[in-house]
This record gives sequence, structure tokens and C-alpha cells, in this order.
Amino acid sequence: MRHFDSDTLAALVAVADFGSFTAAAEHLGKTQAAVSMAVARLEERLGKKLFERGHRRVTATVTGECLIGYARQIQTIEAEALEAVADRVTESRVRLGMPDDFVGSIGEALLHRFSPQNRALYIDLTCDFSRKLRLMMNNGELDVAIVTQAPEDPPDSVFRYERQVWCTGPNGHPEDEEVLRLAMFSDDCSARPRVFATLDRAERPWRLAHTSSHVSGIHLAVASGSMLTVLPESAVPAGWRCLGEADGLPALPALPLVLLVSRSERLAARQLAAFLRREFARAREPGVETVGWIEGAERDTPARNKAGL
Repeated sequence: MRHFDSDTLAALVAVADFGSFTAAAEHLGKTQAAVSMAVARLEERLGKKLFERGHRRVTATVTGECLIGYARQIQTIEAEALEAVADRVTESRVRLGMPDDFVGSIGEALLHRFSPQNRALYIDLTCDFSRKLRLMMNNGELDVAIVTQAPEDPPDSVFRYERQVWCTGPNGHPEDEEVLRLAMFSDDCSARPRVFATLDRAERPWRLAHTSSHVSGIHLAVASGSMLTVLPESAVPAGWRCLGEADGLPALPALPLVLLVSRSERLAARQLAAFLRREFARAREPGVETVGWIEGAERDTPARNKAGL
């Protein structure tokens, strides 16, 4: 065997990236059977096993890891060659979307670690809620998007779990109020209904005191000291107080994040996606509660709150 087929190498890399034949097939726009067959034929030709098929996740063997590394290099060289001979100026822009409460942590990594290593690229960043970012991906308006997991996503599509925390300004104590006053993102936020449901299950009275479509609006409201909010742990401003069960507040489920990548196979999009997976991928950690995020999604909006407001 002296030659590799590009489609087979793409299937190999996709299975490694997503840890699932089903998710890899969805990314490549192929059937699960076609991806499985491509990898099986490659294993047969090589006479070696490339993946261990687990119950929940597929993992590469030592031989598989070795070949996947070469496959990535071949894909990069192929993409560079095609762009070099194309009758157009190489497109250096990559369109990235994410909720704006992740800009602080992820944006800093992009500026300090991705951009210096990829000077020919520039990132066109769009901040919005996950539902809108998914629509933009479907319409071809984005190349890469970081969104919260949805019921239609494969169970193993999560590339990072982000802790959610109760937080407030440095001087106020809104957690001591009989009825919690909440500053939250607007209706388009997919995490908000689960926060309300968590409070209802804990029988903690609350009312919605402020909404905003941007994290800056949440910061302004909470900085007054009379309101409480929920943010990803990485998005809590310096000096704010993080609260928990010791303060009479219920534990929050971790926020599962999914990385969506367009099927255009543009080199810029692949480079950015690979960086994000490498820098931010994190397995489920002990003690991080994730159960109940997707289950019962149709019951997102609670019928009441304990304060009756």
C-alpha cells in the first residue's frame, strides 16, 4: 500500500476529533456506515487496528495516533497547495461565533496564543446566544462556533464542561434577601430556564429583576450589589464574590459546550477548530454535576417561581 485516499484520511481524523463514528459522519456530511466502512477498510489494508470501539467513546490505538498525526499534516499540506494555486487571493478571514460571556477567557487565548502563530489569519468574531449562532452556522455565515449543547447534538459531542457559579459584586449580600433578585441574560439564553428550575427545586424564592442581551449589561446591574447572577466560572469579574451551597444557594449543573465547524473544509477554519480543541477540551471532572442538562429539555421553562412573582 503506497497511497492514502483523502476522504479516508478525513474520516480517520474526524473520528479521532469527535470520538464517535456518528458525530464524525455528521461533521463530514456522510452516513455513519460510510465512515465506519472507510476506517475498517483502512485497518484491513494496514493489517492493524486504528481505534478501540468503546461503549461511549472511540479512542485511537498507538498505531492510530501515529497515523492520525501524519493524516493531519497531509490535510494541511493539501489545503495549502490548493489555496496556493487557486485563481483568487487566499481568504485569511475565519468567522468565529460564541456567547459573549466566553470572550474574556477564550478571546484572551486567541489573542495571545493563536494569532501570533497564525499571522496570515484574522478572526471575525460574532457574539450572540447559542440558538442564533446555530442558525448562522446553518446559513453559512460562520466557519466555527462555540455553543451550548442542544438535544439534537450527539451525546459525546461536548468538547468542554464549563462550571457555572452564583456570583455578585464585592460589597453586596443579595443572597441574604428572602427573595433573590436575579440579573440574567434575556429569553434567548438557553441556560437561564435551568437556573430557574434549579431554584424551584431547592424551594428558594426568586424574582427576575434585570435582563440583558450582553454580559456588560449583567455586570452593570450586579455591580450595584443588590442583585445576583449566574456566570461561567471563567467569566466572573475579578473581585466579585462567588457563592454556593454554604450561602444557601443550590448547586448548578455544569455548562456543556459544543464546537461546531463548517463543512467547507477551509484550512483557516480547521486551524482554528484544532486550536480550540487543543486549548480548551476538558474531560468531565470529578464533582462537576452535568446530569439534567439535556434530559427533560422540553421542560426548560418552569411553570412558577416560589415567590409567586
